[in-house]
Amino acid sequence: MLDKEKLREAVLKDGETFSGWGEGPKTFAQKISDDMGLGFNLGNSFDAIPRKGSDLSGLETELAWYNPHTTRDMIKAIKGFGFKTLRLPVSWHIHVSGNNDEVDSAWMNRIKEVVGWCMDEDMYVILNTHHDICEGFLLPDDANIERSLAFMKNIWAQVSESFKEFPADKLLFESMNEIRVPRAAYEWTPDLGDKGCVSAMENINRLNQVFVQTVRSSGENNFERCLVIPGYATSTEGVCWDGFKLPIDKAAGRLMVAVHMYSPAHFAFYLEHGANDTTFDIGDTASTDPIDERLYKNYEKFIKNGIPVSLNEFGTVDKNNDAERVKCLEYTVAKATSLGIRLCYWDNGLHKGYGNAMAVFDRRGLKLYDKEAVAGMLLALNEFERR
Repeated sequence: MLDKEKLREAVLKDGETFSGWGEGPKTFAQKISDDMGLGFNLGNSFDAIPRKGSDLSGLETELAWYNPHTTRDMIKAIKGFGFKTLRLPVSWHIHVSGNNDEVDSAWMNRIKEVVGWCMDEDMYVILNTHHDICEGFLLPDDANIERSLAFMKNIWAQVSESFKEFPADKLLFESMNEIRVPRAAYEWTPDLGDKGCVSAMENINRLNQVFVQTVRSSGENNFERCLVIPGYATSTEGVCWDGFKLPIDKAAGRLMVAVHMYSPAHFAFYLEHGANDTTFDIGDTASTDPIDERLYKNYEKFIKNGIPVSLNEFGTVDKNNDAERVKCLEYTVAKATSLGIRLCYWDNGLHKGYGNAMAVFDRRGLKLYDKEAVAGMLLALNEFERR
């Protein structure tokens, strides 16, 4: 792990200090954000989609991407290792039927079971629609937007009804995950010079508005529930674009902004083009600037204006460089926390031997693969948390 003093010097450049939300009472969303701690994504489980030729269906789709069935003991272990928030990615479109996208009751009940286990452990949960970005369901381009608006309304009406009795201050809903136009030249990076891209980004505003209206209209705890709002591809560029609009919400102070960040990209991923770095140096701006630039943009646009930001996916793939990964994760958590931004680590359950392995937790053995990474992230959180 990094030396505390060196980490502090690197994070608080030029003597920076940040004093929290400023004057006045905190909003509901700000209070929740402050208490969410470090989060864990239960990735590649309920969001998994069987590959072509697979005979997995129904509840067994949870196994489609090589992870085991989620258990109560698994949730207890995740909480026990220091994670206070669990982001629960869920793909719904493979579990619906009929013109109104009726969700299979067994699937809905299974999701409720897992959320219930998290509630028993006094964890925060972020529940979303995840890999539903596909033809016939959820796409933001003009050709598909009307169908997408209907799917959004249908899914969230059912989810809202099923979860309306769950605590408003513990269960959060996130409208979409990485909503974008697949296979477009601008799929992952918005191109404001492309009319199709701009139109898709504007349509995402419409989808988020339908999401908020649908959840709020279901009543009970859903009227006060904290809702998490992404922009194009859940990117910083998508929400920091001038045309991004938070939905109009009857419930004041109950919205958060969602972003993802895997930076520096050539370190965090295996990329087809360019260098694939395996080292991270907190004293080198080539390592830290890509992280700082995105975080500062979110801080300036949202945090400073009283709107919480959930950096609900970040991480680095294993390149046989565990010590370097720990440095990057520590720095990311420290910098984000110093700016008042909360984070959820992307754990996909895959460990050594996979090209996109990011797991820090062994879901079968209920132990940590990487104690140093988790300890480092928690240390960074505690060291830089606003008091």
